[in-house]
Amino acid sequence: MTVERLTAYVCTVLVVITVGSPVLSAQEPGGATRSASSASTATLDISGLWELSFDSRRIPEATVLPSITRAMRADRTKRDAYAVRWCNMLGMPWVMDSGRPLDIRHGRTAIVIVPEHSSGPRYLYLDRKTHIAEDIFDPTTYGDSIAHREGDTLVVDTVGFHPDRGITAIPGGGFRTATSRLVERYRLLENGNVLSVVFTWTDPKVFRMPHTYEFRYNRLPDDYEPRLWAPCDPFSETRARFLDGPLAGAAAGNR
Repeated sequence: MTVERLTAYVCTVLVVITVGSPVLSAQEPGGATRSASSASTATLDISGLWELSFDSRRIPEATVLPSITRAMRADRTKRDAYAVRWCNMLGMPWVMDSGRPLDIRHGRTAIVIVPEHSSGPRYLYLDRKTHIAEDIFDPTTYGDSIAHREGDTLVVDTVGFHPDRGITAIPGGGFRTATSRLVERYRLLENGNVLSVVFTWTDPKVFRMPHTYEFRYNRLPDDYEPRLWAPCDPFSETRARFLDGPLAGAAAGNR
């Protein structure tokens, strides 16, 4: 194993140890591998390396409430830019479409989603049927996710989002708040080589009706070599000028 691969996977190894040993792998047609805890539950295990393609997103326009004004949207855009500028934990739903592959590992008590960048891992807890009480759980950019299986589908229910931190924009329009709820439905397609995730957001303060969109991730081969992410330095003057400076002025300066 190369130094780069070892470094990229150290986060995955640590988090898998905390939730239980990873399950074994089963060979898929075409050389790809699919993890399975047993033959009877093989279709329920979404472990693997997954990547979105140019045709992987089906996102309709969200129907938001009339109370969501242009000024509110502009304020949210400004807050999201601030989170990027200062290298904050960007959270959900951004982490599911970060432009880099996801490493998903199945443990005994949780499924761990590890993005290939400096953001922290996301946990989908399998050992709980209810969310942590609000007076105990501090809202986060990821929220509190509990998962269960319905036939060939993994259903993940998430609440407890922080209303302001991270990137709050939701694909298709709208943004997450403290009252947002996200239900995801994970299914394996194409002999386990495609992972379909259907996202449905509800929020009485944002959406007139549930907002649903779908991503389809392609399984990467086992010999895929993860890349080291570029460090996020909030104090880099070059980076600050790029993110904060006026675009027109920058263009004029390059003439």
